Amino acid sequence: MRTLLAAIAVMLAVVLPAQAQTSEELSAQDLRLARIADAMLLANARLCRQTMPVTGMILHSADQYGEDAQALFANSSLAVASVVPGSAADLAGLRANDGIVGISGREVAAMHPNGGDHLREVAFFDLTSLPEESTVDLVVSRAGDRFAVSLAAPRGCRSLVEILVADGPNARSDGRVIQLQYHFAASLTDEQIAVVLAHELAHTVLEHRRRKEAAGIDNDSIMRHVGRNQQVNRQAEVEADRLSVHLLANAGYDPAIVANFWRSAEGEEAGGGSMPSFVYPSQAARAEIAGREIAMYLPLRQGPTWPGHLLELRDRAF
Repeated sequence: MRTLLAAIAVMLAVVLPAQAQTSEELSAQDLRLARIADAMLLANARLCRQTMPVTGMILHSADQYGEDAQALFANSSLAVASVVPGSAADLAGLRANDGIVGISGREVAAMHPNGGDHLREVAFFDLTSLPEESTVDLVVSRAGDRFAVSLAAPRGCRSLVEILVADGPNARSDGRVIQLQYHFAASLTDEQIAVVLAHELAHTVLEHRRRKEAAGIDNDSIMRHVGRNQQVNRQAEVEADRLSVHLLANAGYDPAIVANFWRSAEGEEAGGGSMPSFVYPSQAARAEIAGREIAMYLPLRQGPTWPGHLLELRDRAF
């Protein structure tokens, strides 16, 4: 999947299709998801083997849109869509519609996307390749003026999160990007979004995509429901459900919200509806899995927590 964000905190930019939600509605969900995701990525940074600077910028690029949207990019073909309040970008004074013309010494004009990527994806790879102790140095264009901005952005789990308006699952992760469908995200409370996000982030933390590829497991086609593919994919879902309670506890949530979610109508929707699944456990089973994990490893129902019994699975083959 090539739809990556080009920002560093959790940079959530949406390509607007015809006859979709208004740009204001999409922007509101972008910002809402970014705020929840930033906090979770930062709170669980020590659990992740790959990290990135979490800047709080939500970036987009002109090549995501048609001609009607080009006015958004008067300052640069790469621009700030919005900024998470209280983030490094916010504290540095960045604003929506600021153009980004340089990133850590590289001019945006010299960046050339390949394949299905957009300019924002190229910017993402530049930003995430910065050494851990370095600042994020930007050249910003605003109303005809150019100036330098240096962000001392904290490190968080390297996972990009976006609102998606397209066909597909309500939520998914490919190890690099987490996507939530617009209508699904809009139907959830903030706590419910946190539960869905924690499950998808758990797949990234546990490196499920890499481990499945190494084992030759089909993760995408109809064959994922058959034989050994089904067994491994089910195992990965159970591992993600178990780890999700720890990710939530570290981010300040009561992990009991996981079991509550899977017992709810929204949890049934997230799990694929009323039809039984060969890959996902039933909603009742998922609630029980979360409850057992909390009883055994989080009896106080709060963090900080180091789930070493789950993290060690990253070095085991399926």
